[in-house]
Amino acid sequence: MATRDRRDDVAECLTPLTPERLDVLGGEVIVLDDASTDGTAEMLAVQFPWVRVVVNPTNVGPGPARNLAAATARGALLVFVDSDAVPCEGWLGQLAAADDGKSVLIGKVLDYNSGAVQYGPRRATFLGKSLRCRPERVNTGGAGNMAIPKSLFDSVGGFDPEIPNCFEDSWLCIRLGRAGARFRYVADAIVRHKGDTGKHGDEIRMQEHNSTYAMLKFYADTPLMRAAFTVCNALWMALRRVAWTFTGRGEDAALLWKGWVTAHRRFAEKQRIPG
Repeated sequence: MATRDRRDDVAECLTPLTPERLDVLGGEVIVLDDASTDGTAEMLAVQFPWVRVVVNPTNVGPGPARNLAAATARGALLVFVDSDAVPCEGWLGQLAAADDGKSVLIGKVLDYNSGAVQYGPRRATFLGKSLRCRPERVNTGGAGNMAIPKSLFDSVGGFDPEIPNCFEDSWLCIRLGRAGARFRYVADAIVRHKGDTGKHGDEIRMQEHNSTYAMLKFYADTPLMRAAFTVCNALWMALRRVAWTFTGRGEDAALLWKGWVTAHRRFAEKQRIPG
């Protein structure tokens, strides 16, 4: 788990993961405190002395923070959960039972209050965006409830440090898929999530920037595919921009456009740098 300034949420998340249950599964809990200022590390030392805490003095973002935590893990299966999520009964056991050492395991995410499904089985498209799908077609998921064999995770270098937040988990799954990983949806591995799945404010720009930049990198060595992606993604971006403008979301539409433009600019600059 990677966290920053969510002391109370971390405590609620860890409460169901008792030492007794972890002993049965042979598991350990690692919390990466990503430069918190609210006393998270101190709380963990007092209330959860059996948890291994890694304190990072400089905030690096969720993706790189998870990499730091994973680097210290001793087990063969890495299980990721968001600090503002609460595991339901049997969550960890379901993931452990589904592990075959070769598959990325995607769990179910419910709304903390209503119990509505926030995140079920999804499949990444040619544009990198994901759509709902049948469980057997799942090939992407959120790091708020995901398990990955450590060997697979290490083989792709973990989360991409160039994309620390917003699309970092989808991008990891896309790269794992390219590396030949299998995916499995574990419907009974459930967490209740306090946040929502939408992007707000500057997150809209970041999501569009990161997703566009990541997919440009994905198609970097196949010019025809990159050209097709650029055209299709531009059309999709333009449709959303027009729709948002005419539904009173002009500011969000401007952020969307800014993220798309800066992603292409960043990719072009990277291409000009030798090596």
